[in-house]
Amino acid sequence: MPDGDWYEKMYGLRDADILPLEPGHLCFLSDPAAPKSGHLLDAGCGTGNFLLAAQKAGFQVTGTELDPGAIRYIQSKLRIRDVFPLTIASFADSYPDRKFSAVTFFEVLEHQADPIAFLKAVKRCLQFGGYIALSVPNRNRWLTAPDVLDYPPNHFLRWSPRSLKNFLEAQGFELLNVREQPVSLAYTVQMLNSYFRTGLSRPIAGAVQPEFREVMQMAPEAAATLLATKPTTRQRLFAILSKIKRMSLYPIAVFVWPLVRLANRKGLYLYVLARSKN
Repeated sequence: MPDGDWYEKMYGLRDADILPLEPGHLCFLSDPAAPKSGHLLDAGCGTGNFLLAAQKAGFQVTGTELDPGAIRYIQSKLRIRDVFPLTIASFADSYPDRKFSAVTFFEVLEHQADPIAFLKAVKRCLQFGGYIALSVPNRNRWLTAPDVLDYPPNHFLRWSPRSLKNFLEAQGFELLNVREQPVSLAYTVQMLNSYFRTGLSRPIAGAVQPEFREVMQMAPEAAATLLATKPTTRQRLFAILSKIKRMSLYPIAVFVWPLVRLANRKGLYLYVLARSKN
């Protein structure tokens, strides 16, 4: 499993401003079956955008996060102090008497090398009959090219609605709600962009600056060196042309999008709400 330094290097640019809420966050806050108040623990809370929204919605919030830069941002900018640089297992070990009515972990389960150990730690933090809410990339989503994010050291697991149901029920949870995100127009553009490869990367940019997803696969020392290197003029030109290409695909996407929806293709996110049975 990557440590806090790795997450700070890979995700460190997140703390420039409050990020918009993710689909999983919005699903939980609007879910009629979800609790509307109580003590909430968000495992892998990132830069705290959901913690802040949950606090405003009426929850008393606590978070865990491995990225030390994200914790500094939450405590200094969002004024939420109850955030810990711990894994959920370490938090459960360190604070065995703290129990929560809800534990959330959005875009976290796919990062776990041992999901059973992770969920057992979550249960140790729950009150009797407490809720869990989570989101993961949907294994059944529409893809037109391999997604490098779906490999270690970033993602260790891929989840479908069926596999999540089997996993959670085997660990003593009752599923209350499952939502598969539909394909959006922006996601359609992203998939078309992946499909229509031009082959112009190296002719235009020369030594192509790897994308964030590729940097994740590098050894830590090589990734740190690359992240500190400024892009060349040719690489900046290529980045501009890439944006132009993406924008030019919107008219095609407007035509393709309804067809993709009719074909019942799925979007990126899968959301689940469940309740502990013991």
